[in-house]
Amino acid sequence: MDKAAVKRISKSIFKTIFDWLDSFTHIKPSKELLEQPFIPNINPVLIEDIQTLFATALLMGMDHATRKINTADTEIPPLPFEEAVSFMKGRVPMTKTEWNELEPKLRFRAFTVARLAQCDFIETVRGRLINAMEKGEGFTSTWNDIKAVTEADSAFQFRPGYWENVFRTNTQTAYTAGKLMQYRNNPPPAWNLLIVDDSRTSDICRGLIHSGKQSLAMLSNHPFWEKFGFPPYHFQCRTGLQAVYSSQIGTDIQVENPTMKSIGRHFKPMEGFGGNPLEKESWWMMTENMAKRAAQYNIFNDVEKFAKDNGLFNFSMNLVKGTDLVQLKGTNYAAIKAGKADPKPHEVMAAKVLEDNNHTVYFTPENKVFKNYDAIIDGRLGEFKNLESFNKIKVRLNEADTQRASIVCMTLPTENHTLKEAVSIIEDWFKTSQHPIKYVDTVHLIWNGRIKTIKK
Repeated sequence: MDKAAVKRISKSIFKTIFDWLDSFTHIKPSKELLEQPFIPNINPVLIEDIQTLFATALLMGMDHATRKINTADTEIPPLPFEEAVSFMKGRVPMTKTEWNELEPKLRFRAFTVARLAQCDFIETVRGRLINAMEKGEGFTSTWNDIKAVTEADSAFQFRPGYWENVFRTNTQTAYTAGKLMQYRNNPPPAWNLLIVDDSRTSDICRGLIHSGKQSLAMLSNHPFWEKFGFPPYHFQCRTGLQAVYSSQIGTDIQVENPTMKSIGRHFKPMEGFGGNPLEKESWWMMTENMAKRAAQYNIFNDVEKFAKDNGLFNFSMNLVKGTDLVQLKGTNYAAIKAGKADPKPHEVMAAKVLEDNNHTVYFTPENKVFKNYDAIIDGRLGEFKNLESFNKIKVRLNEADTQRASIVCMTLPTENHTLKEAVSIIEDWFKTSQHPIKYVDTVHLIWNGRIKTIKK
């Protein structure tokens, strides 16, 4: 990755520490004062710099997928940091609409990474100062030591491995997401994992090396991808991902079919890693660890506001409380939900119909202050509407669009009306709505336990 860019970003983050330390220059702080929460201001330029880094990694992944370029080590080739996005956009076929959908998500990821990095560093320095005071060491000498270290050219190495963790992990995730975006509608017949085998290889990825090979190719429908997903599999992961084409199978690359039992004996990703970054939205959403740290540092509301200001409302993968299942009584169906989510029975029943028809549903918590979406449906933001009257169809659709849902799942009564009538009303809403339709483009109509899909 671009070392100069990382150094520039790190110095901007360290300025926050200088500002915090300088606030104590003319006073002798007590332990209690040091323990007071400090929420740093954030420089918009810092967000732009980090956004550029992540955007370039994402676009480079898309570009490499298009041109069939694969890297054995995800030390992504040096990124042209200045004007990188403009450069890469010229190489990747992307409409303005597609880019407008990606940009706020990249901006949000950059914001959360920058803000949490600031708080992590503040917490490190705070802990060091408190420890010094508890041992009777002078505040002034300790403060000068810390300031000298952070002002040095090697400031970005103040916490060994920190930047490696933050930026390698985020750029690697964005790079993998970019590749998968290109293959979303036309996946390759197989994927190949490229494992770097040297002194830095983790025990996790070393578990993928077998028979002296530094790669492992498996068909796209192998259960490995469903269970373990794609790299990164841990912090600082360097395992690469290569698409395998039909012409390569049996000639350039030997596709294997290991059992899940044999793989599981030697390989297990670090918690929170792996999976599909597109399905989980983990390339831009807050991870569980991020959400917990934001809550710990008392900046969760700040993060939430930034997300909503950028049109992102389900911005956390689990909103701190993890993932649970809610059982639909009388059936063997269990809906997947965020820990704080409390879906209504009719929503769970509708989710069962959707999932019986190969759709995916993840229920999200209700925000009492600002009504957000009910669930993530097929990776997009969705609302469930249960109607007792046909007269309310357009009202509820307008309501869903106000809530910025892309997908609406609507359950309607079948008495005294026909499916054709219901479809006609929805189609008419798409064509002649009195209010411009900004978000809703898909309606799943549940009728007698079956689904009829109407698109804009």
